[in-house]
Amino acid sequence: MDRRTFFKIAASTGVALSTPWWARRARASADSWGGPFWVTVHAAGGWDPTLLCDPKGNATADSTSPINDYLTSEILDIGPFRVAPVDGHQTFFERFQDRLLVINGVDAQTVSHESGTRHTWSGSTDPNVPAINALTAAAADVSPSMAYISNGGYDQTGGLIAATRIPDPDDIYDLAYPDRLDSDDADSTLLTPSMHDRVQAARDARLARLLQSTSLPREARAMEMLERARGGDNQLAVLASYLPDDLDNSGNPLIAQAEVACAAFRAGVSVSANLEIGGFDTHGDHDEDHRSAMVDFIAGITFLMDEAERHGIADQIIVLMSSEFARTPWYNDTDGKDHWSVTSFMCMGPGITGGRVVGATTGDQHARKVNASSLALDDSGVTINPAYIHASLRDLAGITDNPLAAPWPVGPSLPLF
Repeated sequence: MDRRTFFKIAASTGVALSTPWWARRARASADSWGGPFWVTVHAAGGWDPTLLCDPKGNATADSTSPINDYLTSEILDIGPFRVAPVDGHQTFFERFQDRLLVINGVDAQTVSHESGTRHTWSGSTDPNVPAINALTAAAADVSPSMAYISNGGYDQTGGLIAATRIPDPDDIYDLAYPDRLDSDDADSTLLTPSMHDRVQAARDARLARLLQSTSLPREARAMEMLERARGGDNQLAVLASYLPDDLDNSGNPLIAQAEVACAAFRAGVSVSANLEIGGFDTHGDHDEDHRSAMVDFIAGITFLMDEAERHGIADQIIVLMSSEFARTPWYNDTDGKDHWSVTSFMCMGPGITGGRVVGATTGDQHARKVNASSLALDDSGVTINPAYIHASLRDLAGITDNPLAAPWPVGPSLPLF
């Protein structure tokens, strides 16, 4: 039984797989994945699109009900986009405007962190529905050892695939070379090559004996998984070989996560990755704290694209950016903003037509409806929500009719991409 058949059977029978990521070693080189690569970037806490891609300013400085701390006249017009006057935004939108799709007026239909995150990244509030990155990784034609990397956010897999949770990048070298006293020194191995081969042969023989003697199907499947996990070259070492010599220490978590994700993509050991950065749940001091989080978010996305360029995979990477919901279009008593359901998505990558804005919000940040066929604003149309977006993402990924996705329908789709 091959690995993909095993996962399909497991999914159909409700068996959930949870292989520890550090135990998942490489298989044959035929399992190397060459793209496309899927990246979701989660702004944890509930971002404020009015400080990014759906700006709402004040007509005058002495507005009695300010939406933001900037004037309408300060909003930037960059190609088809209206952009909030926040540090770094102008450079980002000028650089990526031809590739970028902004979807405004997305109704998350909740102001709960948990259900909002789930809805944003699966298209459903059902806690069993797999995240889009789990689906794309499980449906890939090959099954690399760390197909689905997660750094947080919503990473339910529906039992289709195991999520690989990456530690601090500095620890990858130690985990990639557990038989070395010094992970940077190839000559500091604990065992000689012949001793290592004898140990490996003994382990393989023991596993073969156990497989032959077991009569329980679930136990046999678990052993088959272990056999695959132990087989082949150490793909953590392959990943480590593509990491930069000097890992980033800026403190921006997106940058560190992007370094590992891009190295894993370039090494062919991963299909998809969740990236996450916090700091957006600004119930107090919204202007200062949220702007700072936005600056780090945009810097992290820019780095991700730069790193993808460095690895030669920029034309193969699909990037989806959003949050679990938005912030209110007014301030509370502590100069913060509370939870608001109408949010935005930003997307770019192969198959996504950039240079466009789909959807809109009213002046007080309520969602406007769009025509389901043309996407033009239409008061008789539909309100975009994550289910529409994920049905469209499944179309983009070519997995709408895949048997792995069939148990979890979402949609219908819109011609978003």
